[in-house]
Amino acid sequence: MRVALVDDHEIVLVGLEKLLAENGYEVVAKARNFQEALRIVPPALPDIVLLDFHIPGGNGLSLLRELRKQMPRVTFLMLTVEEDEEIILRAVQEGARGYIIKHSPPERLLESLRACVRGEVLLGEEIYGKIFEHLRRERHLPPHIFSACLSVREREVAELIVSGKSNKEIAALLGISESTVKNHITSILKKLGAQDRVEIVLLWAKQNR
Repeated sequence: MRVALVDDHEIVLVGLEKLLAENGYEVVAKARNFQEALRIVPPALPDIVLLDFHIPGGNGLSLLRELRKQMPRVTFLMLTVEEDEEIILRAVQEGARGYIIKHSPPERLLESLRACVRGEVLLGEEIYGKIFEHLRRERHLPPHIFSACLSVREREVAELIVSGKSNKEIAALLGISESTVKNHITSILKKLGAQDRVEIVLLWAKQNR
């Protein structure tokens, strides 16, 4: 997988390039500010772009928006120190497929990259918590929050829960064991900040009303 990096700290760029190279990724572009990113990232044809929120000449959300116009099929992940709930939510709404805090262990970043390769999303438990705490206060859910927070399999399980299927029925329909279904439900509840299946249904209803 070809990766582009956008960060104004040279030591971060060097460390990321080394970590990614050791794990089978090729860094094809390194940009240190907003305009440089617009100039060199699209021609490099990356599969994934890792970008910071705080960058000279603009911010990561604006850059994400501009780059997505040029590269709609590229996967974007935020890698930043910024933990503001509103910024995290806006990043998800703008299409970020991952949001990793820089003080997270390297394996968290690698897990997020692997999830992106599989077409899934991995934001990190602390990020899910911040998003849903904000959503509870605002009393609304963006239309794509389930797709943003849950893996493909978890969304399938959530849809079947909403349709009223039991764990046994879900297992039969998806060709998995009941224990696997329970594991998926545990993960769904944690990611959505829900207490039980009823809250999953309520959250689903809110985002589809």
